[in-house]
Amino acid sequence: MHAVPAPSLALVVGPTNTPSDIEHLRHVAFNITFELGAPAVYATHTDHRVTDFAAVYLTGDVTSLRDASTLVLVGEALAAGVPVHEPLTDDESVTCDCGLVHHYTRPHVDERGEVWCAECSGDSACTWCLEWNDVEDLEIVESGEAYVPLHAGCLDGIRRAESSARLVALEASA
Repeated sequence: MHAVPAPSLALVVGPTNTPSDIEHLRHVAFNITFELGAPAVYATHTDHRVTDFAAVYLTGDVTSLRDASTLVLVGEALAAGVPVHEPLTDDESVTCDCGLVHHYTRPHVDERGEVWCAECSGDSACTWCLEWNDVEDLEIVESGEAYVPLHAGCLDGIRRAESSARLVALEASA
């Protein structure tokens, strides 16, 4: 097992005017979670403090941003010095030796030109227990407006705890 620090949290922003815009936003957030092996929040409103995030990722290039809420978050991120990333172009997309293709995030490329994704670098972790694991073995769960990578055992424990808490609340209200 690798010991890793708490996973970085990413904020994903893009147009939110239509249901297809929001679906695209969710799709990009899921992919970023998979590429980073870390949680990603998709912003459907401006009530986010961008300084709580390690980086902001756009669903398209900056010229495609037209709605005010997205522009506000991007502006706040730039003003606060939070990195803002556009999706990678086809020429910029990279594949790690493990086979993970990066469409939205830039993996580490060492001095020999080898690509190191978050998983191969040992930075992919379960959000609950913070233990390293293959991204393919982590379950990516949607929770509110976020995607969170979790070990199956940790997810099971969370679900049991939530179920127990609901039962206690029901018994208390009866």
